[in-house]
Amino acid sequence: MTDTTLVPVPEPVDRTEIDELPVPTVPPEAQRAAALVAIELDRIQQAARNVDRIASDPEMIAVWLSNQVSPHTRTSYEHAWNTWQAHSRGRPLADTTLADLQDFQAALAQERKPGSVNTMMSALRSVFAMAHRKGYIRSNPCAEINDLPNPNRSGAASALNRRILTRTEVARLLEAARPGRDFALYLMLYHTGCRVSEALALRWEDLNLEGLLPTLTVLQGKGGKGRVIRLSERLRETLIELRPQDAVPDGIVFATRTGRPMARNNAWTSLRRAARRAGIDRDISPHWFRHAHASHALDGGAPVQSVKETLGHASLATTSVYVHARNGGDSGLWLD
Repeated sequence: MTDTTLVPVPEPVDRTEIDELPVPTVPPEAQRAAALVAIELDRIQQAARNVDRIASDPEMIAVWLSNQVSPHTRTSYEHAWNTWQAHSRGRPLADTTLADLQDFQAALAQERKPGSVNTMMSALRSVFAMAHRKGYIRSNPCAEINDLPNPNRSGAASALNRRILTRTEVARLLEAARPGRDFALYLMLYHTGCRVSEALALRWEDLNLEGLLPTLTVLQGKGGKGRVIRLSERLRETLIELRPQDAVPDGIVFATRTGRPMARNNAWTSLRRAARRAGIDRDISPHWFRHAHASHALDGGAPVQSVKETLGHASLATTSVYVHARNGGDSGLWLD
């Protein structure tokens, strides 16, 4: 017998109701945050792939050198590595001990000035730190190596040490700063290490705030030398908030109400008022943010050469004085 049960026919869907449903929008801040997460995830995945690929010291050294943006830094680091290899007779990274590195440092000290020895040991710190970070070696023997005292720099370092703000003092100054221009200026000076004259001369066209790699271009620093500085995400967001809706490319970033550049003495005065509000009883100046940038970055593991290039120093010796002036080496992090 044939089954004659009727199958119910579904009612037609009213597409009009579906089409009229609101389409959810994602705020720009969330889109940017998602993009940054994707970039960080890609970096982590790339680092993991690097661990799998690195199977020998030559490969590790190649990766290390390729991460140095400046050709001068690559040349300097390669020279330091070759000097170490000649001294140690090709000792592998994984077999190197603290005693080996101390012996190398002592041998260098017999032939070179302390500043030169410290620069070379800084290069070795960099390669051992990267090898440990990537999991290529189990421990970092170079982490326990201290710099040699530099008599030629001791006086300058002592004077400089008194002008270096601690991380806590920087945080208190930023909290005490007037919102808007003053806060943005102090954050700019600290995060980029710019000279106050360079910061006050900035125009909006000198800033790239929209791309994934925000930058600041100092067209003419001390001695007529320009440079490009990477901006932190915090600084980028602060500058976007500061920028007027009707900003023009050649408009001054840190401007007065009339649109003219902020005077240096006004920047000095506003900072001292912020210092009093923050309870900092020291005769500080905007240039102290530059000292803090260098000191805190070096404490966090930044290569001396990288700090030199960010600050726009003509000589590595000028930057190296911060190695001896900084207040301890326990920060463990780069700038916040």
